[in-house]
Amino acid sequence: MADPVIDDIKARVDIIDYVSQRVQLKRAGRYLKGLCPFHQEKTPSFYVYPEQGTYHCYGCGKRGDVFTWLQETEHLDFGEALRQLADRAGVKLPDRASRKTDPEQIAAADALTEAAVWYSDLLLRFPEAQKSRDYLVRRGLKAETVQRFGIGWAPERRDQLVAHLRAKGFKDQQLLDAGLVRETERGLSDYMGGRVVFPIRDAEGRVRGFGGRAIGDNQPKYLNSPQTTFFDKSATLYGLDLARPSIRRDGVAVIVEGYMDVVVPHQEGFTNVVASLGTALTERQLDLLKRSARTIVLALDSDAAGQAATLRGLETARQALSEASRPVPGRATRTGHLQTQSARLKIAVIAGGKDPDEIVREDPDVWRRIVAAAVPMIDHKIEVTLSGVDLSDPSAKAAVVQEVARFLVQVPDPIEWAHYVDVLAHRLRTDVRAVRTEIDRAARSIRTEERRREAQRSEPETIAQPTLTFTTDQPVPTSGEDTTEELLVSLLALEPRLVARLPSRLTPDDFRRPECRELFRAATQHVDGLDSLDSALQEYYDELVRRARLQPPMTDSQIEAAVAAMTRRLKERNLHERVVETEYLLREATSSDEVEVLKRQVGLLSSQLDRVQVEQSRASLYTSPPTS
Repeated sequence: MADPVIDDIKARVDIIDYVSQRVQLKRAGRYLKGLCPFHQEKTPSFYVYPEQGTYHCYGCGKRGDVFTWLQETEHLDFGEALRQLADRAGVKLPDRASRKTDPEQIAAADALTEAAVWYSDLLLRFPEAQKSRDYLVRRGLKAETVQRFGIGWAPERRDQLVAHLRAKGFKDQQLLDAGLVRETERGLSDYMGGRVVFPIRDAEGRVRGFGGRAIGDNQPKYLNSPQTTFFDKSATLYGLDLARPSIRRDGVAVIVEGYMDVVVPHQEGFTNVVASLGTALTERQLDLLKRSARTIVLALDSDAAGQAATLRGLETARQALSEASRPVPGRATRTGHLQTQSARLKIAVIAGGKDPDEIVREDPDVWRRIVAAAVPMIDHKIEVTLSGVDLSDPSAKAAVVQEVARFLVQVPDPIEWAHYVDVLAHRLRTDVRAVRTEIDRAARSIRTEERRREAQRSEPETIAQPTLTFTTDQPVPTSGEDTTEELLVSLLALEPRLVARLPSRLTPDDFRRPECRELFRAATQHVDGLDSLDSALQEYYDELVRRARLQPPMTDSQIEAAVAAMTRRLKERNLHERVVETEYLLREATSSDEVEVLKRQVGLLSSQLDRVQVEQSRASLYTSPPTS
């Protein structure tokens, strides 16, 4: 159901007023066009449709309305964009408290805020809090830092918070709902008793829970609030409310493990640091960062537990950063889609057994260098996986390839992908073709799982949509996940007349996937073409046709341009792989005759690749944009 407030705002604001602040627009009939602000281009492919209040870049696939425009360009959450637009439109937003919310939940949230104030006041005033104050001084904290983070102290007597909040009018059930207390035989008991208390706030600065650090012999040493409707540590990052402005400004977020690892760096000016609350990095935590951060640096403790957490975080990040953001059609990558707009994960390796807060206190420049030297996720994964591997053991080498392959198949850039395949092959002293085969096997497994999830969601994938916006000036895919073959065959299924116009140089052998190869063979070599398919291919063919027909129609010139672009792309992909493979063999060659032969092959293949790439650069995307 549509939200009348949002509809009212969209009716009152003009998207052109916002877009024109960043893009020089020119009128082109019913729409305006300009150079896309989301990717580099020389020919305008970014269009604004004033009547619909939308924009769409046919080069990179970015699209949306005035809300998504503000979210993308200003790195705002939807709520922040809503408030800005409401103010601009003169629309009054309903107060939170006036919305239909459980009064008991509102009271529980208020209890959290009151508890944070009380803890903070106790730390500053009570003589019994002296040990906690001394501890914070030893850790190098200044008074203004303690105040900024709202750090407090919970007394040893665990009934005092209950008494204070009851006196403020809160009910026992509200305190339980807030996760402030637990029930015992003696009554309600404060979770945080006898600890230094760190309020855990959400991205908007509202207290949602607490973390406690024991000063004496209390166990455990660190304790978080229990899971509640307000607090889920797997979906929370400590310090995010204070770090978000810096993350938005610089595009870099640093994730550490503990509270002090956040507080001390912030005090010394490193205000882009947040903590994962001692958990393995989760997809929901990454979701909090990846809209604002182009780069996420994972900098956990250097002990064994920290390294284990790093590896668990890498597995989460491999999935979250590659799958959570829906790829958009446009720039060719190994998956046939534009590289997702999510963040790039790097790993900061902290040596010496020190925590981040110790490093920052001793020498802030050392911390600055550690973060600056962070390595990409795949580099770290390869290094850690290879550590201690017996390279004389074939099964151990195979296990390394299988483990790294799960990460490498997610690398969307073809040059980067080829680089890591080559690195892994050389480190293992293994033929690069064997490594590529194993990675392609992992890619097929992942692709099967993705299709299963798509089927469960019952949402047809827009398989033919990339043909609407195929560019011809980007690197070509180099993995079995490439969907160009399916896209080309689907167009041939819809438009059999195009078979006669295919360049003669494209052959069935240019297709890697067997089903696509056979469909292409049937279309080009059989008398009856695609009307006489083997029963094993008929279902696959019918599905391609069905999904292709779901897409908006294209003009004849657009279809022909797409077919030509995909034909060149397949040739470029195959030539690129052959060049990489031959160069590898050349490096491994031992005889002068073999070197000369391979050099000639590299030269010939490189010349062919250059010609195809020149054709790609000359090709145009389409003659005119489709109407929105």
